[in-house]
Amino acid sequence: MELQLLREPAMNAAAKEATQKKIEDYKKTIARYESEPETKEGKKELMVQAKEHEAIRDHAIRQDPWFDYAEGGMQIAIVLLSVSIIGSIPALYVAGLGLGLLGALSSLNGFFLFYG
Repeated sequence: MELQLLREPAMNAAAKEATQKKIEDYKKTIARYESEPETKEGKKELMVQAKEHEAIRDHAIRQDPWFDYAEGGMQIAIVLLSVSIIGSIPALYVAGLGLGLLGALSSLNGFFLFYG
């Protein structure tokens, strides 16, 4: 629209004024899209919120494998302990307790990320 004003200097005054007003409105809208602290919906404010959400996502990604390990360890421990009870096999009981303990530790590490 600015180019139109420059290209057509013989434009009548009313059209020139309306075009200039529209250009100013567009510039205000562009400035509002860049930063709008009142509603926190400008591009700058949304970028800050996006960075916060990225940090939360990255933390959850680091936690996820530990919960998977905990789930697998606990399930295998339950199976081994059940078989040890039915078969009266002490070695399976010890292995089940060991895997259950590893599963519990993996679960705690998933919450608190002591390691990894």
